[in-house]
Amino acid sequence: MPSPPAETFVFILPSIHHVLRGEKLLKKAGLDFDLIPVPKEVNPDCGMAIETGPDDLERVRAALNGAGLSIEAFYRRRGKVFDLLD
Repeated sequence: MPSPPAETFVFILPSIHHVLRGEKLLKKAGLDFDLIPVPKEVNPDCGMAIETGPDDLERVRAALNGAGLSIEAFYRRRGKVFDLLD
């Protein structure tokens, strides 16, 4: 079993509805991503987020933006450390 990447990227969208639309879009595009619970280190409220590795980062971001899905926050994740990016 391969080890997870040293860093991943987490997209926080405004609602579960947007996350599910993003999931459908990203699956159709054949991109590598996971749906994860919003990390408590980022937001204590429940919800789902989209996580991807560095290889698909730009394609995932472009697909979400191209579909008009608003990205509320974008983080680089290294273990349990989250850095807010633009």
